[in-house]
Amino acid sequence: MTTILCPTDFSKSSKNAIHYADEIAQRINSHVLLFHNIPEPVSTSSEAMGHEAGYPTKEEIKRKVKKLSKLKGIREDEEENGWGGSVSYETRIRYGETHQKIAHLAQEEKVDLVVLGTEEAENIADHSLADQVVQQVACPVLMVPGKVSFKPLRRIVVATDLRGFCPADMNLVLKLVNYFGAQLHLVHVLTKDDATARQFSLEELERMSKRITYQRVSHHVEVNASVCDGITQFCRTHRADMLVMGAHTPDAWEHLFRLGTEQKNDLQLPFLLVHAKKIRV
Repeated sequence: MTTILCPTDFSKSSKNAIHYADEIAQRINSHVLLFHNIPEPVSTSSEAMGHEAGYPTKEEIKRKVKKLSKLKGIREDEEENGWGGSVSYETRIRYGETHQKIAHLAQEEKVDLVVLGTEEAENIADHSLADQVVQQVACPVLMVPGKVSFKPLRRIVVATDLRGFCPADMNLVLKLVNYFGAQLHLVHVLTKDDATARQFSLEELERMSKRITYQRVSHHVEVNASVCDGITQFCRTHRADMLVMGAHTPDAWEHLFRLGTEQKNDLQLPFLLVHAKKIRV
């Protein structure tokens, strides 16, 4: 069974991400782990207050109980109202640096997917958290913009630089495309039109598609001076429902992620980042 980790700060965007994760979980037989982190560590002033170091104060205990109550409310709401009603939920709370606790929990629970809600442009801290989580976890990370609602995945775009992807990296994507019968588009963007580079790229994409155990795969080479603009335009033209990229190309995905959240008329898609395994395509 797939385990999905959904960190939440109880904001509107994080609740939206939980709803999105619930919809996916219903379809690929998943277990959902709801997680909230309390940024401050257990009180460092405990000794000065006459308490043994490392033990929570009464106020900290009250705060944790309150947060657990909120998590329980979200869990019960999803269990009651979720599509099909068969997803199981657990809750966790930790103290400390949020991105570190997410990474630790993902490792402890052998998480298969982390789902993060993304805020509007003014919340720069949210972008930073997503960056840090992607860098520290080994599993795929799905970033869900706050204004994106779940809909059946009919067209999934995998943008590749022709490095780092292998069939093992695509396990989660293949679960999704198989369930929905989606069209899988492999796309590579060239920064200038060169006949030799285009032919090489098409051959590499065709080789990749042959190694993916799925029939509805197409491959495309786009030309754009900006790789991010090329990906964005392709997703718009093909009415993509999800974009997949490799986490090993941070310059590209970080820029594209910020474009998607900062420009009202730009790309608004669920954005799945996949970590490449050692075996290469």
